[in-house]
Amino acid sequence: MAGTRKAAVAVVLGALSLTATACNDNNDSGKNAAPAAPTTAAAATTQAAPPAKVSPAVFLEQVTKKTGAAKSAKVTEDITVGNITMKADGAMAWGDGLRGDMTMDMSGMPGADKMTSSIGGTAFVYRFVTDGMYMKLGGDALQASDGRHWVHIGYGDVAKMQGAAAGGGAGGADQFKKADPVEGVRTLIASGTVTEVGRETVNGKSATRYSGVLKVADMAKASGGQLTPEQLDQMKQALTTAGITSETVDVWVDADQLVLKQSVQADTKAGAMKFSVNYSDYGTPVTTTAPDKSDTVEFTELAKLGQNAAADS
Repeated sequence: MAGTRKAAVAVVLGALSLTATACNDNNDSGKNAAPAAPTTAAAATTQAAPPAKVSPAVFLEQVTKKTGAAKSAKVTEDITVGNITMKADGAMAWGDGLRGDMTMDMSGMPGADKMTSSIGGTAFVYRFVTDGMYMKLGGDALQASDGRHWVHIGYGDVAKMQGAAAGGGAGGADQFKKADPVEGVRTLIASGTVTEVGRETVNGKSATRYSGVLKVADMAKASGGQLTPEQLDQMKQALTTAGITSETVDVWVDADQLVLKQSVQADTKAGAMKFSVNYSDYGTPVTTTAPDKSDTVEFTELAKLGQNAAADS
């Protein structure tokens, strides 16, 4: 029994760590905040290119205002790091901190077959609220939590899990909390190399693609002043340790200055990393709330339960 509890807790903690890292990656380089697709009304316009005399960087500044004002959207994500793949879909709001519901398919992870008994399947259900995120428990993990259905991880815990890669503690967690689709565009602008690639079709809609390369040395501009010099140094050191020297950022923008898609790509020691996000239905209602506290186990408590189970075995 102790062995199954230990295994279940290990699976839960591993999934939380991967999710936290993926979300922060999305935000630090335009990643947890990935751009999105327009409403039906927005799709009616036909001219997707910016005004002829406006530079790509200036045009993208206008995009941040339009996309930021939308406040919420439906989102689908595809994440690949080496031989690990994850897919997610749900709805997110970013007007006042990150909120929303997401289901992440982890069947593309090594050892996914072991998840069914530990967590009740390979589809992980998440709730994001302003103080952190919750993951739904099932299988042996539900027993390990004494029947509580949700594990909560606060943004302070996210920072600890991410370590220096999160930008050094609270700064990285703060970015994670403020994740929104606008961050990807701001990151592209910060690269200083943004170019207009041309017209393409994204999810059946006409869009203009913009691309740039963000070097580790330019991460300070991409952080928007939210990180201290010490935190930036820690982040740069972590990226260097991971083998990341630069990231290629692409965004696809429609005629109404809304982002249809964003992708971030980089080479790492673990293999190629790619984070791709599509948004649709801007303004979709998001009413996510935290689960009842009586039905929730804290991340730190669950970790201790796993340690106790290991000691008992």
